[in-house]
Amino acid sequence: MNLRSEHIREPDTDSAAGMNDGNEAERRQHTRNMRVMRVARLAVAAVHTEGLGMVRDVSPGGMMIDAHFDLELGQTVSIALLDDQELTGTVVWKEGSMIGVSFAEEVPVEQILAKPSVQPDGKRARLPRFAVQRPVQLKLDCAMVDAILHDVSQRGAKLQCEGKLRVHNNVLLRAEGQRAVAATVKWRAGNMLGLEFHRLLPVGELDQWLKL
Repeated sequence: MNLRSEHIREPDTDSAAGMNDGNEAERRQHTRNMRVMRVARLAVAAVHTEGLGMVRDVSPGGMMIDAHFDLELGQTVSIALLDDQELTGTVVWKEGSMIGVSFAEEVPVEQILAKPSVQPDGKRARLPRFAVQRPVQLKLDCAMVDAILHDVSQRGAKLQCEGKLRVHNNVLLRAEGQRAVAATVKWRAGNMLGLEFHRLLPVGELDQWLKL
């Protein structure tokens, strides 16, 4: 499925008639959609809500996204494919959970879809994190420790925990009705700690964690 025509900037008829072959080839390249399967964090500042989306199609003028929460026509939505990299657009069409987002200005598609390991500021590039507030448990050997989940991504989580867990401890993250996830404690600051999962969470499983 391709993005709707609303997402693609076409030249006017008179200009198109005068294009030479080179310019026509450049136009086709410029408006070509790229099919992808990328998890994104969608945020609507006007109603203070965010949720999961799966980007399916990208062009310089917009995106087609399978949104896992309700969005309305005309809403301004921020889209993060990496935790510190956001695009902003407007919802211009909707069919079930599928939405079309149009950008006010064209974007460099290849640059947006790149997956750098390090950001320009030297920080490690991270997959989008989703804010949650959920009680969970951590299993360390035979001991169970209560914790509060603060955010989660496909690769890890941040929690508040009073238990005596240490960096490099291997644990199981558990929640009622949810498959346990094996992880390693990567950092600790006071009663906050960060986990790195031993496997990348599939989209459906990540969605379940957000809906606990």
